[in-house]
Amino acid sequence: MHYNEDDLELEDLSPLMEAIVPKLIACRIREYQADDLEACLEVYRSNTPDFLSPDGLANFTEFLELGTSYYLVIEHDGEIVGCGGLELVGDSDAATLVHGMVHGEYHRRGFGATLLAARLALLEVDDRPVDVWAQTNVTSMPFYGRFGFTYNADHNGRSRNQAKLWLSIDGQDILDVRDALEERSIRILLNDVQEDDEDEKD
Repeated sequence: MHYNEDDLELEDLSPLMEAIVPKLIACRIREYQADDLEACLEVYRSNTPDFLSPDGLANFTEFLELGTSYYLVIEHDGEIVGCGGLELVGDSDAATLVHGMVHGEYHRRGFGATLLAARLALLEVDDRPVDVWAQTNVTSMPFYGRFGFTYNADHNGRSRNQAKLWLSIDGQDILDVRDALEERSIRILLNDVQEDDEDEKD
């Protein structure tokens, strides 16, 4: 399926794709490396206190240093302007979006939607839908709501200012997200893939 913006009204897109496709923006997306720590911390700081609590910076630093999930960074004009992760829950049909954020100076420019699309593209395609969870503050709920995430009252956030959101995504939507990124030449460079490429050159 092709996703040229001029043809959007003619395409039979799912609600998720209708929300994602017009927002995608050209950028470079790659997996986090240790040298990115300070740049990611600056992205976090730029969102305090309106979207993120200054008290959470230490936990975010620890998370980055542990490196327990796929964690991506978005580069624009050579600078890291966003970052966000995806944790796969064992062999279950579930995944969790973690620590997703865009630098405050780059809000409302499509980087958040592109970061979300990149993380969804990392999901495994299966016959069964994948439940994608996101714990976020109430200020960010409208952003996720645009893409079909709904509030789950059975899984409240850790405080009155946080909420647990949920989206069920099927294999076709995952493939469509990948295709939409590819058509805009947005590649996701993972560390293990880059290492394999370098080994082949050697």
